Amino acid sequence: MGAPMSKVEAPPHGRVVAVCAGRVRGGPKRSVGQGQLTKNFGLSGDADVGPDSRQVGLLDLRDAPEGGGPPWGASGENLVVEGLSLRDLPIGATLRIGDALLEISGPAEPAPFSAERLAPASIIAAKVRLAGIVTEGDQVEVETLPLGGRSVTMRMIPSKH
Repeated sequence: MGAPMSKVEAPPHGRVVAVCAGRVRGGPKRSVGQGQLTKNFGLSGDADVGPDSRQVGLLDLRDAPEGGGPPWGASGENLVVEGLSLRDLPIGATLRIGDALLEISGPAEPAPFSAERLAPASIIAAKVRLAGIVTEGDQVEVETLPLGGRSVTMRMIPSKH
């Protein structure tokens, strides 16, 4: 008998529950179902886009206000994600959503109108590193995690037999 083989685990992943955009800078957003993530800018059609570190606001479904659920975007988030612990991701971790690639840049200040609705650091800021369309129901996959100044790729590469 050979030595026991180590189990290869799939990268952590989740699912997009809502895609939200707003017409007023700093104001609440509404669910739009689908949106274009633009490199170094944010979610097209959202008034809060720009080249800063909070191009996209992510909200873990578990951090939604008690009784959570729609109307999504009411706390200023662009993407609501379930099945992935966003708060546990380090700054620099990257998330793949379809063709788009987001890089976690840290906790975001909640919008002034929602501060009492959310726990501190509930909304996570991200930068758009690769553009792509994001749609409700899309899989969200952790692609890389920073490790001691280096990035470790989490994406599984199919073996060639």
